[in-house]
Amino acid sequence: MPDDGLQARTVAVTPDKRSGSTLTDWVDRNLTVVFNVPTVVFLVALVAFPVGIVIFTSFGDWQLITNQTAKSVGFDNYINVWKDERWNWSIFHTFYYAGATVFGQLILGLATALLFNRSFAGKAFYRSIWMMPMIAMSTAISLVWILFFDNAFGMLNYVLDAVNVAPIEWTSSPEWAMPSLILVGVWHHTPFMTLILLAGLQSLPTDPFEAARIDGASRWQILWHITLPLMQGHIIVALILRSIFAVKEFDTILAITEGGPRYATETMNMNIYFNAFEYGYMGEAAAKGVIFFGFILLIQMILVKLRKREWSH
Repeated sequence: MPDDGLQARTVAVTPDKRSGSTLTDWVDRNLTVVFNVPTVVFLVALVAFPVGIVIFTSFGDWQLITNQTAKSVGFDNYINVWKDERWNWSIFHTFYYAGATVFGQLILGLATALLFNRSFAGKAFYRSIWMMPMIAMSTAISLVWILFFDNAFGMLNYVLDAVNVAPIEWTSSPEWAMPSLILVGVWHHTPFMTLILLAGLQSLPTDPFEAARIDGASRWQILWHITLPLMQGHIIVALILRSIFAVKEFDTILAITEGGPRYATETMNMNIYFNAFEYGYMGEAAAKGVIFFGFILLIQMILVKLRKREWSH
């Protein structure tokens, strides 16, 4: 006869083993879910939750000084922002600055990438010097350029005076303030464009170029009909990355011009900053932030669509 006590102990232990085995089996079957939980929590905490708060705030009338208790106003904030002339001009300034700087960076970046793709004495040294602005802090660069732009003692006006050209009010004139910022943006970020395009050039196959040289094609024909078509993927990637940062440029503009003079260099993100933290209109600033995000998303969708397009060479 079997021992009744042994049977009881066996029955009591068996469910615990089955429970542990069941949990282990579930984890084994859902490893992708288990390993992605920390990433999901991180994204929800640092991305989804703040974005949700901004969207929620954009539907309320919340003024930090006169109306600290927010009340729902529906879509009024999204409608009223278009009546703000400064906001409309800030949209123009944003795309003017971004378009000019990215175009300048693309032209200079492609030229320097083609240069550094060739062999010449001291190439490694000159390439290191060229890449130095890319690793410098924006605030430090801005302080240096403020000295260059000084009307009385700046280096740029000193050079103009040496060649008998009238000095320019670089950052204190509404006509010259934005071109001055574009100059800084092109100088600061062209090395990044060079780095991406140089990597693309060095990854291209050599057979098409050798065949073109044998057929007697000129350097311009090789560049236009072979190099650029083969580089279109890398060019689009560089444009996507640089356009994101150019559209949301903030610290350099704030340090050099603070959006002036007479709001001539105020971009969308600076307008949002002033509305939220200078004037305290949090609901209006949140609505502008959502619209600003929509502009960035639209630009990136267009560029990604261009990248996926089948280009014929």
